[in-house]
Amino acid sequence: MDRSYLFRVLDQLIRCHRLSSTHIINNSLPRITLPQKMVQKVEKAKERKELLALQKKRRSTFKSPLVISCKREQFNHHKGQTYSGFDPKILASHGWKNKQSAGDHFTLVPYSQNPALKGTTHHPSFTEFELHTGLQKGLHKLGYTEPTHIQAKTIPAVLEGDNVLCAAETGSGKTLAYLLPALEMIHHQKLRYSGDHPPNSPRTIILTPSRELTDQILDVCQRLCEHTDIQPYAICGGRGTKHRLAWGEKAQMDILMATPGVLRKFLGAGLMKPGFLQHVILDEADSLLDDSFSSEVMSILQKLRVTASSGQTAAGHQDGAQFTLVGATIPRGLEEKIGDTIAVNSLHRVTSDHVHYLMPHVPQTFLRLKPSQKAETIVQLARKNHQKGLPTLIFSNRSETSFWLSELLRENAVPNVFMNAAIQEKRLSSLFSRFQSGETDVMVATDIASRGLDLLRVHHVINFDCPPFVSDYIHRAGRVGRVGSHTSGQVTTFITKKWEVDLLWQIETAARKHQALHNVNANIKRKISSIIARKFPHRDVL
Repeated sequence: MDRSYLFRVLDQLIRCHRLSSTHIINNSLPRITLPQKMVQKVEKAKERKELLALQKKRRSTFKSPLVISCKREQFNHHKGQTYSGFDPKILASHGWKNKQSAGDHFTLVPYSQNPALKGTTHHPSFTEFELHTGLQKGLHKLGYTEPTHIQAKTIPAVLEGDNVLCAAETGSGKTLAYLLPALEMIHHQKLRYSGDHPPNSPRTIILTPSRELTDQILDVCQRLCEHTDIQPYAICGGRGTKHRLAWGEKAQMDILMATPGVLRKFLGAGLMKPGFLQHVILDEADSLLDDSFSSEVMSILQKLRVTASSGQTAAGHQDGAQFTLVGATIPRGLEEKIGDTIAVNSLHRVTSDHVHYLMPHVPQTFLRLKPSQKAETIVQLARKNHQKGLPTLIFSNRSETSFWLSELLRENAVPNVFMNAAIQEKRLSSLFSRFQSGETDVMVATDIASRGLDLLRVHHVINFDCPPFVSDYIHRAGRVGRVGSHTSGQVTTFITKKWEVDLLWQIETAARKHQALHNVNANIKRKISSIIARKFPHRDVL
């Protein structure tokens, strides 16, 4: 029998039930009684029908482009569409905690250009910053002629000697935004002090959370400095640090790129001298100031015996070290973490209007799958991209999963490399180089590859495991659609667990309301500790 016919019959019975309750309750006629669950089920069906009718009416009135394209078209969302009262039931993912929702999907459709490039026609060219001739030659060789939006705002602020907080979306060109003015200031410092420069005495230190990002910045810096006398240098953990410390390594360096652990050891051994230091830069500051790094970073700043600069002295010299904090998100609790070193209110904040927003120029698809469907789906997507020669980056949350996933793809004729923290540094660099050089087009990685790395060749990011935090999603998705990329790329995320749907609700709500994502800066270590504390109240949390 037709299901809709049954609902109509039940609806009539409910009406009779209400009538008997209100008008003829004292009559001798028999009263109709229906099970309460049946009544509730019919009422919910009516509400759903009314909601679908309202959504259909709204769709017919919108002629603007789609922003969210759904398998169930009644959940489509158009550019400029608003809601008088935001009901979570309008989310395409609202029912995704139910196992029966498996097979559903929706896509955030591109509706604008890369925000990092908006308005660049009104920006000056790099030549108008009056940079050293050698740096201009390096820029020309790298193919850069016009600054991005965030570069045009940040470079003058750093050149003025301000302490700067630079926050902008991933892939917007933040590295050049701080590196160019830092190198220009080193050039001027070398002109002022023409005497001998002792070894291991950097004029600028750039701290990063990973070896891969350190290597990337070093590469850009070396190419920029090719026509100058500025000497870049880098130290990272896992590269014979013990032997280098034992030998008392000495090297000429003007700008030093380092990870926190190894720099702290070099400082502890007295191998780094802060006498010429004029600039400290924290790249990926949101990571470096998270609980997992912050104590080490603050220890380094104390050992360097640096204080924040308040600008230029009358003689034209810095009266302390200039600070620049850079990231795709704005770190929380700055006053608490760096207040003893730098007055937070002295920071010149340079932020993009699109920071903490979803990328408007990159299609982002979310697939509701059963856990048993993940393996088959990832093999299909990876094989298809491999056959088309489309560079693909697949993320998992754990190193063990990345090993298994890499082997699964290999067994299904999809050659790949993998990156995770469990791999030795020397081998890690080799595997990363194979992907960057195009030797292989598929890389499986944990979040070690999600922050800072300028993977311009990546076309497709696939979250085999949904990231645990919104900030991780922003960084993973930011591996595509970057300034300098040949295509905007795409992102695909698998959704299988209930907690993943919670995170997806945040993302879809932000897309529909066209607003910034919430809780982007949540302290990861503290958040994990709070989850453990809730689940195991009698257990000590580290």
